[in-house]
Amino acid sequence: MIRIKFLLFLTMCLYSFILPNTLQAQLHHANRDLPCINKNYNLLAHVAVDSLNREPLQSMEDLDTMVMKLNEFFSPICVSFSLCEYNVLENDYSLGRVVTQPIRSDQQLLELKNRFSLRRRINIFFLDFITDADCGTSTFKGILTENDANLYIEKRCFDGLAGQVAHHLGHTFGLSNTFDASTIELVDGSNCATTGDLICDTPADPYAQSWVSNATPEEIELIAQNLLDTTFFGASCEFVYGIRDPNGQYYQPDMGNIMSAYPCKCGFTQDQYRLMVETILMSTINHF
Repeated sequence: MIRIKFLLFLTMCLYSFILPNTLQAQLHHANRDLPCINKNYNLLAHVAVDSLNREPLQSMEDLDTMVMKLNEFFSPICVSFSLCEYNVLENDYSLGRVVTQPIRSDQQLLELKNRFSLRRRINIFFLDFITDADCGTSTFKGILTENDANLYIEKRCFDGLAGQVAHHLGHTFGLSNTFDASTIELVDGSNCATTGDLICDTPADPYAQSWVSNATPEEIELIAQNLLDTTFFGASCEFVYGIRDPNGQYYQPDMGNIMSAYPCKCGFTQDQYRLMVETILMSTINHF
């Protein structure tokens, strides 16, 4: 009997230790009280070719799989996507390499949009390389202007195809990154409405943070050694970060959040879904 009680006690201890992370993970998929807006968006895929064999960088099969995953990500608010066109960007591999010469990269992206994108669609350009871009780029709240619903996605990125596209769809629908290098969000959430991504159900994320107030001598040494980057342990995506917030609390960001910079993307939070709904409903375009 004593042994059984001890095992029950041990089980409860383990449960109480694991529960916070479990609840955090559930934020990605719970759809309680979320609005259902019943919108489907047509995606136009503009696919660059490689330099060796002039083969498309992404196949139709790749994009079909991507769309299925996107529909899972956005299903809690009844938003879905359909691939309505697969457009290979001619036989010119240079179209897929956006560099700073002979013209600026932003001008090259604008040229791609002017040449190939269609209005009243979400145009996604699948490119080989974009200089000064981290896995791609898109327009914040681009859904509000039909000419800015354009995403530019790099092929070589650790997020996976669906994770990359979902991240930039999040920007298009009004979401910021979970981190903001210019501000420090406190772990206790007391300043969540004015720092970070301005959303309070996404935990404080120190990614790319370059300054820490009230740093200890040990933390100053870490800063001096350029060790402010975050690291992971394998597929478990365990967060490892040696610096605390100004209150002395250790960070524990949601590494599975699609709007984070971590390669562990699996969904959005409740408040992120609600903000995307607000942005979508402000758009004058009902459907693409």
